[in-house]
Amino acid sequence: MNTVQARIPRWIGGYQPQPATRWPESAAAKPAPEAEEKTFQLTADESARFFRVVAECGRIRRHYDIYRWLGGEVQHFLPHEILLSAWGDFDSWDVKLDLTSALPGVRTGQLAHCRADSLVRQAYARWIEARRTPVLLKAADTEALEPGCHCAIHAALRTMRSVLIHGVHDKRSGQDSLFIAYTCGSFTKGRSLARFTSLLEPLVAQVDAAFRKVPAFPVNDARYALREGNVLDLSTREMEVLEALCRGRTNLEIAATLDISPFTVKNHVQRIFRKIGVTNRTQAAARYTEAVRQAALALATRKGEEPAALATQAA
Repeated sequence: MNTVQARIPRWIGGYQPQPATRWPESAAAKPAPEAEEKTFQLTADESARFFRVVAECGRIRRHYDIYRWLGGEVQHFLPHEILLSAWGDFDSWDVKLDLTSALPGVRTGQLAHCRADSLVRQAYARWIEARRTPVLLKAADTEALEPGCHCAIHAALRTMRSVLIHGVHDKRSGQDSLFIAYTCGSFTKGRSLARFTSLLEPLVAQVDAAFRKVPAFPVNDARYALREGNVLDLSTREMEVLEALCRGRTNLEIAATLDISPFTVKNHVQRIFRKIGVTNRTQAAARYTEAVRQAALALATRKGEEPAALATQAA
């Protein structure tokens, strides 16, 4: 067989950590045991694929480039349908999010009204407990899918089978980049776990480098710009009700959150529907998402980001 010997260098880890398969019951995570350095064989095809991954990463300039790159050769080493990335200061939760997927409606723009914070917090905690080594989970073992939320992102996450959590720690700034990959199948696809994880470190380093080459999608800025610009001609309270409505909250839940009566919420909802020209909650959520998308594009134009790239992410 035409093969190439590939020794995993020490700069990507002198041992192959065994990813966890479920959330731990104990509070403290045990460090992975040291193992002898292993030699893995890459076929000529795999070697060529990985070199193309590296070369194409160097040409990334836009969000759309990342979308295409992740859907190409990267899929051979890390098959996934959804990749959620988070980076920043996790201790103070000054964190930005980005999402890449080809699934309908699963776009970064959706995070404007459904950020999936609890999911990211839980994933980050699990990664830290595993001493920043790869974590493999069954999707059913995660408990942060917000069953009350009916947005496209959470609907897609409920169809996933496996979750992979890994990231990069920047020792100069002390901050982390976290990547959460979801697939409806298997990450290993018949390969041994050791063989699969052997290339995770260099691959995740390339993913981190790719995301660092483009500005963050202005999800929060777009949401605030939408409020300040009053594009939908809604009051501050009506915007709060609309955002809660878009997260799948009932009138009773909105009333409890905003400390107002359910009757008042009902009146707000009816006024919102009239003002933005819709007749139900689904249409209202779609109208809000479109308004956020337009705000993001306008904001990106002012900041010099290429509108076409952002449109793909927000659509």
